[in-house]
Amino acid sequence: MPDSGQGLGATIISLQDTLRRVPKDHVSWANLAVAYVEQARVTGLASYYDKADEAASRSFTIEPDENFIALAARAAIESARHNFVEALASAEEALAINAFDVGSLAIRVDTLTELGRYDDQLQALRTADRRQPSTAIAARFAYAYELRGDLDRAGDVLRDAAANGGGAERAYLLTLRADVLRKQGRLKAAGRDLEIAQQAAPDRLLALVSTARLQTARGDLEGAVKTWQDVTARQPLPEYLTELGELLDHLGRTAEAEAQYDVVRTTIELLDANGVKSDLETAIFEADHGSTRQALEQAQVEWSRRTSVHVADAYAWALHRVGRDAKALEIARAATRLGTPEARFWIHRGTIEAALGMTDAARTHLQRGLATDPGMSPWQRDQALATLSRLRGGG
Repeated sequence: MPDSGQGLGATIISLQDTLRRVPKDHVSWANLAVAYVEQARVTGLASYYDKADEAASRSFTIEPDENFIALAARAAIESARHNFVEALASAEEALAINAFDVGSLAIRVDTLTELGRYDDQLQALRTADRRQPSTAIAARFAYAYELRGDLDRAGDVLRDAAANGGGAERAYLLTLRADVLRKQGRLKAAGRDLEIAQQAAPDRLLALVSTARLQTARGDLEGAVKTWQDVTARQPLPEYLTELGELLDHLGRTAEAEAQYDVVRTTIELLDANGVKSDLETAIFEADHGSTRQALEQAQVEWSRRTSVHVADAYAWALHRVGRDAKALEIARAATRLGTPEARFWIHRGTIEAALGMTDAARTHLQRGLATDPGMSPWQRDQALATLSRLRGGG
């Protein structure tokens, strides 16, 4: 469950105190490892992964056999570092010892999703829901429906789960539902859900991200800039920094945008130095704002490891950016195979089709992308509108 960092910090201190008193408590060492992984996610400081490794190793040293808690911790570490095959193996090993371990059940779903094994994802979800029904599993079910383009069902799952939750859990679910509502163009309803979420658990980072995109959807771009600046100050992830940079670019604040893009490059370097595979993020960023050759290299590496729709989109776009449009269209079709309501997927496919002279298909998919999410990056919207304008001029 995403955390603002305050409760998480208290958890870490409590576990550290316990381990000073009981240094051979293998369960606390494993739990501390998981907490460090979450701290890395919340703060953006990849150095916490090394702390997580050390804590998990201590747990295994104390209890080398049947230590499913440490195996689950290792799965969490590998997943956070984008080593999804290894994370899945650790989760499966933990579940072979304890089939009802909540963390391992959730990580198995996540890794199958990231690997693009979508049929297996649904089966893992059903298993997890049967063994350990929870907020975490409800959120993952909703995402599975969203990936497949069923926003109504995704929203219903989140609404029902939120009705049965309280506090931080309810805030988390309502924030996710606000994102679904925004994609449906239901901006007032999205705003209401975010207000309730922020009242239930103030200052949550995920709600701030959702707020920035809702502000963009409403046309409050200066407000969105301020919110993104708050987000990136707290958690400088490449995708957040890029979104801020593109918003500044759209507003004509070119020097500020370039400064953000420089931070993206530095952040990716830091992640790589701490063992976090960032090939996908690098490919997406470089294809639009840097070296197209590097984008293709990184996308090919990631595609060799996993074939999710997000990786397919990045690979297709990198291929297009170096002029390999026939191959790019093949991969773009793989990216859109689930009907995922991700604006970028459809804009990229339409742009590739335009380059191949497939005018009707290009118009259809560009328009679909533009209609998919009013909170999408205005810079990305500008690119799509420019392509669509050229098609109309040539039609």
